[in-house]
Formats: sequence, structure tokens, C-alpha cells
Amino acid sequence: MQKTAFAIFAAAAVAASSASAADLGRPAPAAVDYVKVCDAYGEGFFYIPGSQTCLKIGGFVRAEYRVWKMDTDFAGLYGLNNGIKSPTSNDATTRIRAQLTLDTRTNTEFGLLRSFTEAWYTVDSGRATPSVDLWKAYLQLGGLTAGRAQSFFDFYTGDHYASVFETAHSDSQVNLLAYTVSFGNGVSATLSLEDQTTGNASRRAETLQVYGGNKYPDLVGNLAIAQAWGSAQVMAVAHNNQPYDSNRDKWGWAAGAGVTVKLPMIAEGDSATLQAAYGKGAVSYVAPDSVWTYDFYKQPNGSLDQTVAWSVAGGFTHNWNAKWSTSATVSYLDVDGASLKVFALNKGADSKQVDAGVNLVYAPVAGLTIGAEVEYKYVNFKITDRIKSDGMVGLLRVQRNF
Repeated sequence: MQKTAFAIFAAAAVAASSASAADLGRPAPAAVDYVKVCDAYGEGFFYIPGSQTCLKIGGFVRAEYRVWKMDTDFAGLYGLNNGIKSPTSNDATTRIRAQLTLDTRTNTEFGLLRSFTEAWYTVDSGRATPSVDLWKAYLQLGGLTAGRAQSFFDFYTGDHYASVFETAHSDSQVNLLAYTVSFGNGVSATLSLEDQTTGNASRRAETLQVYGGNKYPDLVGNLAIAQAWGSAQVMAVAHNNQPYDSNRDKWGWAAGAGVTVKLPMIAEGDSATLQAAYGKGAVSYVAPDSVWTYDFYKQPNGSLDQTVAWSVAGGFTHNWNAKWSTSATVSYLDVDGASLKVFALNKGADSKQVDAGVNLVYAPVAGLTIGAEVEYKYVNFKITDRIKSDGMVGLLRVQRNF
């Protein structure tokens, strides 16, 4: 506030001094560069004074209020028994989050030069100070993308909020270096080198000493199309499995395909999506929010046994009218865990998982939404004994976008 007041005062002082100089017959100082609207890239952009670069500032402020219902087995499997979301502790929690985005664009002789930054500031129940996340930070020139961005494997990341329980799909921000070729008519292909250890589904802190170093980046490729009817994508990844304390490694992989169809014949803005993925030794690309499962285990003879997983997810968004909308997502995940012979077990950690979420969102005025959502997760998990458990959360979200 003090800096803003000072800037206004300084501008007024310059204007006043200019007028005074003219009255006295002295040469006036150079004119002040005023902010000008930049309409080349859509609404909200303005020229940074003294340059040909256009800047857009955006973001949101969000408040969430949650109520929980889950048993001890479920909380333990998903690491939620942390004193904040534990069923034996708080049944109600809150989250306040602010997002800030900066989007800069400049036309150059080599094409459009763009940089994009997105930061999150979050305060959850049990924390007195906010956590800060650099969600995205990348630059683009032509087909090149370098920095922290959405994985190019990702396509469908759900229709509902999925604020607590992530449905079965890949949804990760990673450090990457990628190149996209556009063929025209909405068709493109991308090849990307990605550091999965920097992703949202990166390897959890573990006590079994399964993973070793990051020997190679993940190699991701996709072929995508976006047209008036909707969009579709096929994608694949090669992921290196490097065990702890060993020079032996093995390549895993995953592949998937998805399609989104726009449904204006039902209502403007309606859409439906279906996606499927399969992987071996690359579980996070099939479903990042899965039960305690590793990509592989090293066997007593030094060989690597890899986890196999597949998932299918679908969703739908319907606009009841200009102010009310509903979004729903459902998914199924099947995991055939790598063998745990190293721990004298002949079977892996197998699991089946169902996720679902639905909301009702009200937009009373432009930029403001108020949404109520229910999210549900069921898991059928087995190593030696079988655990069948579920969890549910209901939440209210109030959000102002700018």
C-alpha cells in the first residue's frame, strides 16, 4: 500500500513539475510512459511501460471448508493419519489458498516469446504460516517449452474439483524441456524430457530404500488434436527404474489415450471425457493417488520386478443455466504390485480403487463461484491380509478469480 501511494504521489509530482516548467518557459521533462492496453493476445493484457512486452496479471483467492468421514485403515493407507485429517483427530478442516499468475508475451523475429509463472500460497488447518509452491514457471519460443509445466503425458485431469481425492489419471507439474510441432488444423506432436522427481506424484519419503538416483529423465511423447468438436490425445512415456544401492536398472513404460467431446446440443459449455491408461514400472502415469505402491522391487537375485497398473476415468460437465453448473468424475484403478520376495513374501501389494466426485457450483456474479462437492474413495488392498476401506469428504469452496 505504501509503495502504491508513493508511485501515485511521484506521478503527480512529475506532472506538476512539468506544468510549472512550461509556465516558466523552461523545457518540460520527457513525458511519462503511461500504461496502454495490449489487445493482441486477448483481454487483460497491457504493455509494460517502455517496452513491446505485454503482461497479464491474474489469479484467484479461495476458501475451502471440509468435513471428513473415514476409518483408521483408510487414513493409514493414504498417509492421512497426520493429526490434521485423522479420523481420531479433526473431523473438520479448512484451507485458504491464493494464486498469482504472470503471463508475458512478446513478438520476435523467431515467433512468440512467452513466459508464464504461477505461484500458490496456502494455509491449511494446523499451520500458522503459509506454504509457498512454485506451481509453474516456464518460457516458450515457437515450439520450445522450457521450465516447470504440466507434463505432456497429461490429458484429462478430471471435471470436478478433486480437492482432496485425486481420481485415476496423471496430473503433474514437472521440470521439463519439450518441443511441439504443429501440423495445422489443430494437430500437434510433442516430445518432452521430464524430471519426474520434481512432479506432484514424485517418489514419497520411503523407508524401504527402493529407489536409487535419477539416472535418466522420462521420455514423453504425445499426438494431440483440438478442433471445434473437442479434443483428443494419445501419449506414451519411457521411465527408468533405478534401484537403491545397485547399478542394475530397467525401463518401465506407460501409454494412454483420451477424448473430450463438446456437447452444445445439451447446453453451451457442456462436455464429456473418457480416458484410459496402462503402465508397467510407471505407476504415477496411470494414477498418482494410488495406495502404497512402488514402481518396482529388487529381488534377492538382483533382478527387478515391476508393478503393472491400468486405469479408466470419465467425467461430465453440465451447465444448468448461466449461473448453475454440475461436474462429475468417476475412475477405476487396478494395480498388480511388484513381488515382495525381498521381504520373504511371494506376492506384491495388489489393489483395486474406485474414485468418484460430484459438485454443484453457483456463479452469482462474474468472477465469483460458490461450490459444494462430495468426494469418495474406495480401496481394496492386499499384501498378506485384505483391507477393504473407504473415505469421504464434503467441502464448500468460495472462490474469486481475477
